[in-house]
Amino acid sequence: MTRLVDRVTVITGAASGLGEATARRFAREGAKLVLGDIREDAGRALAQALGASFLLCDVTREGDVQALVEHAATHHGRLDCMINNAGQLGALGRIQDIDAAAWGDTMAILLNSVFFGMKHAARVMRPARSGVILSTSSVAGMVALGPHAYTAAKHAVLGLTRSVAAELAEDGIRVNAVAPGNVPTRMTEMAYGDADAMRKASQARNPLRRVVTADEIAGAFAYLASDDAINITGQVIAPDAGLMDCRMDASYYAKPPSFFDAYGNRG
Repeated sequence: MTRLVDRVTVITGAASGLGEATARRFAREGAKLVLGDIREDAGRALAQALGASFLLCDVTREGDVQALVEHAATHHGRLDCMINNAGQLGALGRIQDIDAAAWGDTMAILLNSVFFGMKHAARVMRPARSGVILSTSSVAGMVALGPHAYTAAKHAVLGLTRSVAAELAEDGIRVNAVAPGNVPTRMTEMAYGDADAMRKASQARNPLRRVVTADEIAGAFAYLASDDAINITGQVIAPDAGLMDCRMDASYYAKPPSFFDAYGNRG
């Protein structure tokens, strides 16, 4: 595949999980990558393997996200695609038990980071009158399928995607989101205890009875970044094997935070 040859692309949360899979997919399709993550060793190793650039990036800090975008613009002369991907499970528990600070931290990572990425990508893309801004939401951004803070943030990502798409359309900039279901990554596996339990649960719950892979999610990002999706903006693609047909029950929210290994980890 060569749909993305020389497309300058910034990816946050690129050192593992969906970010890593997307970086590898974009590299295979010829993109020029600028990767950001708080996991410096893993991020630099991936960048070296892919011939990409890496910057240490805490997406809760606007300056760090801005630096990724400016690096792309300075070293490559433009920015073709911004992928706001960094995330974590975030604050957990029943609504009456959620700590306000944990709620705020979750919004900073899952929502504020997307705002920062859109804001600074738009500044670079607008003069060129072209570009694609993509964000990782979740099926939890469309129905109740996750912890409360995570669900609220992922719903907000979709709302922001649609409103920014409406603003930037006249500048030729497309803005879309991808909403994965249960994909085997370190973050999602924590919610089920281990990788094997996660895969078995996904196969049992997904109407298609299959586990969606990280590379398949990366394929959705590649499609939206390419000219194959030239007429798509303000949309969300949900490669979830039909998971949205399911719903959580009360027992999910009653699990203690220790079940999920604290708040989860930034990715």
